[in-house]
Amino acid sequence: MAARGARLGSLGLLTLLSVGMSCIPPGEVDRALRASPVLATEIPLERPVRADQGEGAVVLVVLDGARWQDVFVGADPQLAAEARTAAPTARELMPHLHALIADRGAALGAPGHGPPISASGPNYVSLPGYREIFQGRRATGCADNDCGPPRDATVVDEVADRGDAPGDAAVIASWERIERAATVDPSRLVLSAGRSRVSHAEALGDDEGTRELLDRGAHADPFPGYGDFRPDRMTASIALRYLETRQPRLLFLGLGEPDEYAHRGDYAGYLGSLRASDSIVGDLLAVLDRMGDRGRHTTVLITADHGRGRDYRFHGRDFPESARVWLVAAGAGIEARGLAQSLAPHRLADVAPTVRALLDLPPDISPLSGRPLEELLAPPALTAMQ
Repeated sequence: MAARGARLGSLGLLTLLSVGMSCIPPGEVDRALRASPVLATEIPLERPVRADQGEGAVVLVVLDGARWQDVFVGADPQLAAEARTAAPTARELMPHLHALIADRGAALGAPGHGPPISASGPNYVSLPGYREIFQGRRATGCADNDCGPPRDATVVDEVADRGDAPGDAAVIASWERIERAATVDPSRLVLSAGRSRVSHAEALGDDEGTRELLDRGAHADPFPGYGDFRPDRMTASIALRYLETRQPRLLFLGLGEPDEYAHRGDYAGYLGSLRASDSIVGDLLAVLDRMGDRGRHTTVLITADHGRGRDYRFHGRDFPESARVWLVAAGAGIEARGLAQSLAPHRLADVAPTVRALLDLPPDISPLSGRPLEELLAPPALTAMQ
């Protein structure tokens, strides 16, 4: 999200509820969600019986403001020393993400592996970055976090329009303004953004467990965010429950705490949010493994909406280095190749065309459109987009 200027200040004392998943060891989030008195639900899952189990699906995850440096190199020793916290390596910080890259996925944007992947900017803040991700075009006409909704259909809208029910496309995010990037019309899809913004509540609420999690999230303290922000651990619990019970064709999961902690100047909290995000990635993969054929035909894409300035707290037009991001992909349609060598510079605008190729949707023929990330796509997906 945008830099907060005067609202930035000392962090103060954290409550146990505020810390949430940041204190949970990697890989333990799923068990914590089930065991936590805040998030647990004993209501059993009811998975749909679908005729299209072999149909492709995509889960797109964005870690707001997560730096490529921390993802690929590890924590900054100087910043960690100043914060009086440990400086884990990249694999120690995000073990699930790196296991995914090494064992069955690929990554773009790693240092020493060709040209970078970047937000188009020129103002590297959240809403233009998300607009670029969802539309597959540079976010013209959107330079800050106060933009109105997009005028042209997004890739989420396209999936929703082709689905049999609104639940085939879902956007579940911690930051309430995501809807201003995700869709031209929130009534076209399932949306839960922040603590209170909900579209097609009936699709979310037809599962009692999801309904219970939504209610708890609605009453949560927004820390480390502000206003209508919903903590990531609650957003993740809703999204993973929805994925397993409804099995949408496209699910967007937006996690916002890395950016929130960074803007607070809390590097230890920022690292904790990356650990928590990595645990959510691990639990997402566990859910897909439980989903059988549907899970095996699902592709996971993980990226960021912008990077960070050299001081890590800020980003935007005055910090051109915050343009650089990263992307990790795995699953159906992805060639497993570890740290992939980029063939050319890429933009966040290339994410939506890649989703279209994976879901066999018609390409965007606009001259402003990005291009599918060919370095990641396996031969069948490459053939389908040609």
